Amino acid sequence: MYIETFSQKLAKARNEAGYTQRQVAEIMKISKSTIASYETGRTEPDIETLGKLADFYAVSVDWLLGTKGETKNY
Repeated sequence: MYIETFSQKLAKARNEAGYTQRQVAEIMKISKSTIASYETGRTEPDIETLGKLADFYAVSVDWLLGTKGETKNY
């Protein structure tokens, strides 16, 4: 089990970047209620939005999802 959930990490990234939900919504062209839903865990972003959020906050998708991001050669 992950220590922090995706929604908690997303809110943490936003807070550490110094943005309000409203500011993120305006910059990313996403409604504030959608940002709030992501941060409370009611909904999750699609893969494209996930990537945009990671880029916006300058964090990796692996970090947001709580995975190690390791690859294996098959």
